[in-house]
Amino acid sequence: MDAATIEALGQEIVYVQWFAWIDIEGDPVRAVSGVQDIVFGAGETGDPDLDGQTFNAVPSDLVAIGDVGHSEGGSETVTAMLSGLPVEDGGLLDVVGQKAKWRKREARLWFRLLEPINNPPTQFAPLPIHRYYSGYLVNLTVETSADEQTIVATIENYLAALSEGSGLTYLHQSEFDPGDNSASQTLAAANGMQKAGVSGSYGRGGGGGGGGGRDVRPRQVMK
Repeated sequence: MDAATIEALGQEIVYVQWFAWIDIEGDPVRAVSGVQDIVFGAGETGDPDLDGQTFNAVPSDLVAIGDVGHSEGGSETVTAMLSGLPVEDGGLLDVVGQKAKWRKREARLWFRLLEPINNPPTQFAPLPIHRYYSGYLVNLTVETSADEQTIVATIENYLAALSEGSGLTYLHQSEFDPGDNSASQTLAAANGMQKAGVSGSYGRGGGGGGGGGRDVRPRQVMK
């Protein structure tokens, strides 16, 4: 992880932006928490799942990303929630019902921290982006209330999804996928976020834990 991100994780207030890609057949989802779409240029990040792609903005208070847990049998699943979807969107229920379109297909989560460039903070400069979690989508559900829908995606890492009793853990995932450094990035991020009083589920509203940490709600992200 880069030095600027590590330093920012030690601050009292941490501004975070989440990115997600869910490979639903025929209708892949690329979303970013915030108020404006993010377009990555060719070769901008060095990650082929990001470069050349457009991520559609979703208000930060409607996004929640769960913590990553680690166990001897591989990491636990990670849950991503997207709220505020209109009840009239019947197409969403159709997609969820067609498991062949999403089950065991790839999903990725990334994060980057944002540095305020004015005070009070209304504009932000992004730090380098880091992969938070990668694996396969193992469950997709829709929770419906009177006026909105919430989509809940459950992602399981490659080792847990593809092998049983391997004796490996999530920390070995880079051996399975050499380009995936999500295990080390996750541990470093989690350590820094806990120090700042922020938990992985802080994407919805004011954040988890003490210490003043909270999610990012930038009016403008400077690129």
